[in-house]
Amino acid sequence: MGVLEAARRHGLSVPRDLSVVGYDDVPLAQWSSPPLTTVHQPLRQMAEEAARLLLTPRDPGKPTLRMELATELIVRQSTAPPRSDGVG
Repeated sequence: MGVLEAARRHGLSVPRDLSVVGYDDVPLAQWSSPPLTTVHQPLRQMAEEAARLLLTPRDPGKPTLRMELATELIVRQSTAPPRSDGVG
């Protein structure tokens, strides 16, 4: 949200002059001006898996488990394709 405000203060228009992408898809992102494109993480699933790993006994002889959870790009109005006029 701070980048959107800084862009405004410098006379830049988002997304005409600058595309902005956030992370975590906080609830406020959809209500910012313009609504913020963001990467959504499965925070609940992350917490559940972390708790499960903490509560499950681990064999010290086994390698550490690596887990990857999918993220999703939520496209809103703070991003646009590159300009074709050669500016920026």
